[in-house]
Amino acid sequence: MKKWILILGVAAATLSACSNDEPSSVAKNDPKKAETQAEPTLPSEGFYVDATDLKVDHIHGLGYPASGDAFMLASHHGPVMYEDGVWKETKTEKHDYMGFHAVSDGFVSSGHPEPGSDYENPLGLLKSTNLGESFEQYAFEGEIDFHYLGAGYETGRIYVFNQMPVEGMENGFFYTDDLGESWETMAMERFDAQQMSNISAHPTEADTVAIGTERGVYTSNDGGKSFELAVEGVYTTYVMQGTDAAYIAELKDDKMVLHKTDLASGEGETLAIPELTAENSIIFMAQHPTNTKELTFATLQNDVYQSTDGGATWEQLLNKGSVK
Repeated sequence: MKKWILILGVAAATLSACSNDEPSSVAKNDPKKAETQAEPTLPSEGFYVDATDLKVDHIHGLGYPASGDAFMLASHHGPVMYEDGVWKETKTEKHDYMGFHAVSDGFVSSGHPEPGSDYENPLGLLKSTNLGESFEQYAFEGEIDFHYLGAGYETGRIYVFNQMPVEGMENGFFYTDDLGESWETMAMERFDAQQMSNISAHPTEADTVAIGTERGVYTSNDGGKSFELAVEGVYTTYVMQGTDAAYIAELKDDKMVLHKTDLASGEGETLAIPELTAENSIIFMAQHPTNTKELTFATLQNDVYQSTDGGATWEQLLNKGSVK
């Protein structure tokens, strides 16, 4: 397999590849966990409480879990929720989620447990079906913290980049369809980039995955076996595959630009967004699971903006992590 060397940057990962062998399957022997995952439920009454003095540091992801109207921010000090103009936070289970992605029945993530927790650190691959009140650790708990993770909202497919080689998973790109019971190595043919912003799994097409890079957006329609540079010459800080189109955050002349693009044709439009510089790049973005006109993005300095009209106008919900 290709060996990938990762150097973490501010808003991107720097990659280099050496050697070139055939792809292979790897497995973490933890059978039956995926078969016993809980059905989605609401958290207990009182688990989320109104946030009276909200301060969010280090946003690590955002999305709309469990097909709901509320969106969740994953932060260094646990999850927070926003719905109908109200921010809510938890008093417990304040885990440091990394690689967070909302899915139709909850969310998947990695990261580190809160101090004093009984969960193994790092968290490995986990899934919650009750908005974070509890979760199941499915693979590599105590071994790997997946910073680069993409999950299909409806498909169950999870893509990861592993920068922490352990027994059972080498360094490289992989995907799983059974919550980490087994993994397939991605061959990454024709993928030629030095920096990576994120991995974006298509919400309904399991084999379609996009990766943002300093060269543009690479896409694959065969589960990462081969890639094409679908959008060229765009220094990408984040790419999100929505149900209607892809949304690409580009850093151009020290300014952020947001494009809505059909990755198959390369055609699209540029959306008007608030003025943002490189120091406050867009680093996460999500689309409402049933209302394609609702878009939310977060920035490097913990600003959060939301549009309910497809990107024509934006409301700032957080200013440097605080309620505006």
